Amino acid sequence: MEVLERQIGAIEGLMGGSAVSGEFGEWRKKTEETLKALYGEGSAEVQEFNAIYYTPVFLTCRMGDEAFNEAFRSGLGEARVFLLSLTEKIRPPA
Repeated sequence: MEVLERQIGAIEGLMGGSAVSGEFGEWRKKTEETLKALYGEGSAEVQEFNAIYYTPVFLTCRMGDEAFNEAFRSGLGEARVFLLSLTEKIRPPA
């Protein structure tokens, strides 16, 4: 649970980067490993996390860097919402 919250907290620091950065690759791998440990290798949670896109779904020759930056930020935002929803399911009611 704590590891998952740390991964959520790390998203803000990734926002200025890119989908090909080493920092993002490490974050994604660690998040996936955490989800596998919590829910199991083939779980719906792992599959849903892996289905998040951090690059444009469709590419055209007219696309500039902004399309990639926007897709990356959008993917991180989607990941944040998804991971927060998981922590709310795990957290015991107050």
